[in-house]
Amino acid sequence: MQLPQNIWKYIPFLFSMGAVVGCIDSFEAETTDSGNILVIDARITDKNASQVVFLTRTVGFGTDTLLTESGAVVSLEAESGQLVDFLEKEKGAYHTNQPLELIGGNRYRLRVQTADGKQYHSNFETMPGRVPISEVRTERKFNALQEEGVEITVSNRGGPEDSGAYRYGYEETYMVIPPFYNPFNWGEIDYEFNDGDGWDVPVAPRTKDVSICYTSNESRDIILANTAGLTENSLIDFPVRFIGREEYMISHRYSILVRQFHQSPEAHSFYSTLDDFSSTESIFNSIQPGFLEGNIQAADGGMVIGYFELSSYSEQRVFFSYEDLFPGEPLPPYFMNCATGAPPLYPVGFHIGPGGVLDGVTGSPLIDAILAGLIAYHAENEDYEDYIEREGRIGGAAPYLTKPLPCVDCTAVGSTSKPEFWIE
Repeated sequence: MQLPQNIWKYIPFLFSMGAVVGCIDSFEAETTDSGNILVIDARITDKNASQVVFLTRTVGFGTDTLLTESGAVVSLEAESGQLVDFLEKEKGAYHTNQPLELIGGNRYRLRVQTADGKQYHSNFETMPGRVPISEVRTERKFNALQEEGVEITVSNRGGPEDSGAYRYGYEETYMVIPPFYNPFNWGEIDYEFNDGDGWDVPVAPRTKDVSICYTSNESRDIILANTAGLTENSLIDFPVRFIGREEYMISHRYSILVRQFHQSPEAHSFYSTLDDFSSTESIFNSIQPGFLEGNIQAADGGMVIGYFELSSYSEQRVFFSYEDLFPGEPLPPYFMNCATGAPPLYPVGFHIGPGGVLDGVTGSPLIDAILAGLIAYHAENEDYEDYIEREGRIGGAAPYLTKPLPCVDCTAVGSTSKPEFWIE
């Protein structure tokens, strides 16, 4: 179970099923009423950073489209009555101007007034106390499917007063080193046929080194852990990520930032139920319509989907290289097939019609692939002139050998800028 970037991608599922888990009730909704419902994504932490609340609106039953909700007034209310305002910085995204200082044990609720004057509010929720991550470990091992790879685990030590409920997410960053990098690239392309010299694709030295890049991925599913049933209120080596040894991302240098959110039992139940929805294969075949009700209500008794979550935050980053865990062993294969191609400059059947125009030709396979960002220069085609002489035509002749762009130029999948946190 992993945390998605936008948890409310599961909203279409919630229109098609009902559920009851722990303290969470199921609300029966007619499918004809499932359009134009406010969706509130409010996950607030005690991390020293600006917080954000996302407001969207459903389009209708059976769709996965959400429209951004602009012009709302969003605030966080402490039980003491103090308010913190959120400002709309992008459509549907409401941010605090400065980091929030939320205190463990204190109670807060969310208030929303939409542009049409309708009001919504959450229950008062308690900020859980902070439970720091004690260790993130990497270990070479086999998973349940007997696939060998690297397991990344997290450990912590909660106190007797802590809920023992946690949600995890991660950001992974790794090096990309294309296997066929070369210092040459395409020059200025001439795709004008009627200028007297036909099409032309020159080759020129690269002006930028694109041999090493860095790329990042965010976790997208829901990762939940709970100490219920354990002998102590702590997690020991809880797995948050498994990477097969054949995955390219661990070929060179890999880093993962593990994010831990200490939840209330009610929030944990909500996300557990949401994860159950997402893992149901035949979810749209359910007969019973409805959606999962959270802890946010409409003042006028209308319908709203969402959950206001307060969680204390902890994070830890680790690095490893393939050699650290698989010393002396062959690296995983590159993430794509780097077969050599030879697209012709002029297609087979090329000839000039009356008035010097191209007849029966849609374009240059070589130039079209370059302009589409699909291929990179690999080498001169030594058979180019022999082909023209042998065939007696230029149609179908390929002046260059090429490779898929990511096999030569790492910026097709990442950035050459080294992250500030990167450690070699």
